[in-house]
Amino acid sequence: MRKLLIWLTLILVLFMFASASAASKTTHRSGNYGGGKWALGGYVGYGFGFGDAFKDYEAGYYDPYTQQFVGFSWNNKLTFNLGAKIKYLYSPNLSFVGHLDYQAGDVDFKAGAGGYHYGVSDSYDFTAILADAVYTLSPEKVTTPYVNGGLGLYMDGDTNLGMNMGGGLEHFFQDNLALDVAAMFHIIFTSGNSTTFIQLKGGLNYYFGK
Repeated sequence: MRKLLIWLTLILVLFMFASASAASKTTHRSGNYGGGKWALGGYVGYGFGFGDAFKDYEAGYYDPYTQQFVGFSWNNKLTFNLGAKIKYLYSPNLSFVGHLDYQAGDVDFKAGAGGYHYGVSDSYDFTAILADAVYTLSPEKVTTPYVNGGLGLYMDGDTNLGMNMGGGLEHFFQDNLALDVAAMFHIIFTSGNSTTFIQLKGGLNYYFGK
């Protein structure tokens, strides 16, 4: 499964290169004609986790002394995230983006005999470093949709390989400043399984130069 996803990512990148070469005469909204422009961005967002690491987990045992079932329950959920990115405009249609992303979450723990009598909440977090290829549709317009995909490292004490794919919109207030909203689907390859979550985010991109 992991090899298939990596091959699909490589095919997507090759398709973006071919499309960007065919559209080399397109002008990007930021005023750049042939590529080589840089942008910095920041964003905030929210995560919706599902998959093996984010499922509710229940366990327990029967206590013969009290003749009751002692139960435990864990519920992991994602919450807010924030991040920064650097973008290199290879051509008006094709860009490469590096992300540094911080994701936080909550853990609810409940335990007790004969039903859950008490609960404890805790928090956890992880950091992701992502490298994406971005293909922009209609880059000369004020509002430009795009699709993206790439690989990343997800670190929460252990470091796991993962990949992401998604899309979004950039809306240019002026030639150098754009609102960027996006949705991304993440897959983290953990030992023996995989973890998936959806990330919604919005922020600003600033393009340097004329």
